[in-house]
Amino acid sequence: MGKLALTGGEPLIAAGLKAKWPIFDDSDRKAVLEALDSGCWCRLDWPEAQKSQVAQFEKEFAAWHDAAHCVAVVNGTAALETALAAGGVEAGDEVLVSSVTFIASALAPVLLGAIPIFVDITPDTYQIDPAAMERAITGKTRAAVVVHYGGRPVDLDDIGEIARRKGIFVVEDAAHAHGSEWRGRKVGAHINAGAFSFQSSKSLSCGEGGAVICDDEELAARAFAFHHIGRVAGRPFYEHHSVAQNFRMTELQGALLRSQLRRLQRQTAVRQRNAEWLWQQLEPMGLRPLRRDERITQRGFYFCILRYDAKAFEGVPRDKFLAAARAEGIPFGNGYGAPVYKNIVFAENRFGRTGHPISCSLYGKEMDYGKVRCPVAERVLAEEQITLGSHYLMNREGLKKIVRAVEKIRANLDEVRGWVCG
Repeated sequence: MGKLALTGGEPLIAAGLKAKWPIFDDSDRKAVLEALDSGCWCRLDWPEAQKSQVAQFEKEFAAWHDAAHCVAVVNGTAALETALAAGGVEAGDEVLVSSVTFIASALAPVLLGAIPIFVDITPDTYQIDPAAMERAITGKTRAAVVVHYGGRPVDLDDIGEIARRKGIFVVEDAAHAHGSEWRGRKVGAHINAGAFSFQSSKSLSCGEGGAVICDDEELAARAFAFHHIGRVAGRPFYEHHSVAQNFRMTELQGALLRSQLRRLQRQTAVRQRNAEWLWQQLEPMGLRPLRRDERITQRGFYFCILRYDAKAFEGVPRDKFLAAARAEGIPFGNGYGAPVYKNIVFAENRFGRTGHPISCSLYGKEMDYGKVRCPVAERVLAEEQITLGSHYLMNREGLKKIVRAVEKIRANLDEVRGWVCG
């Protein structure tokens, strides 16, 4: 019997490390009950629009994220679709998408009949590579979805310069990045538009929900119309100006988000402080943070990302280390596990009976996602990336247990090296 739980020893945390989420109290209950008791469960029910919980949340969220406008929607995928539609993306257009992200970043263009073009990442940031992004631009490129993966901002300077020079519309997928800052300004509206998710695992949550933010008034109006069945503010209610979705958020969600937003800055500060502490403890042992960048002035989190250095662990492969950590009760993961194009829907080109959108005559090119390769993304996800959910960053005592577990594994690397799965 070994010393590690992996080889028969006692686990450091027998029941596994836990993290309480969501965090809520009586102020949240009161907010939801007030919305419930109002009898106005949809913003359309309010005779005075400014009293709507959703309308008030939009103003507060836009202000907190340093943007002029916000349109709240039903989920993060809808936010991406709304932002892209407002930016003019249509059937046959190409949309550049980071290869390392949740599948919604790529499905939103497909839902508009557009073609996702997957772009590799940089090896030290895990964010979309601006140089690779520029190389991928063609005459059909209309837009790009750049993902603040894990909450670390993309290089908004380089991407903004490329976008302006090449004339492409940029959506910042900020589903992971509530509160993240670039040069002192929160992400989302640095270039064109930002899309957020409020799904239950996110740092700001109401179970489901999303939002689009921007500075451009006309863009915001187009986003509002797209989420509101083509209606235009100030025109008759049953007058519809464009083909569009019904993505309206409920008043109960708006009330809960307003309440949750009041504690988000404090939670963001705690996560950032604890992440810095954890990186300081683990980096000398071979679990390194992504490259630091002084232009990132605040970090929101979805994943706390670590770079596994196999040399520091005497050649033990990343997956064996992960197995050892999980056996000790440490919930380390590997993000989404594989590049987006490895998902079955793309890898097997499962686009239904007609093959739309890749068969669309408006596109007029061949596309086989089974042949797509982004070598940096594939290597990083197969050998290097380790992730920890952001909610574990709320508790320093839990992080101390993670450090002890890594120390225990490093002291018994021969057991890990000799372990055979099954």
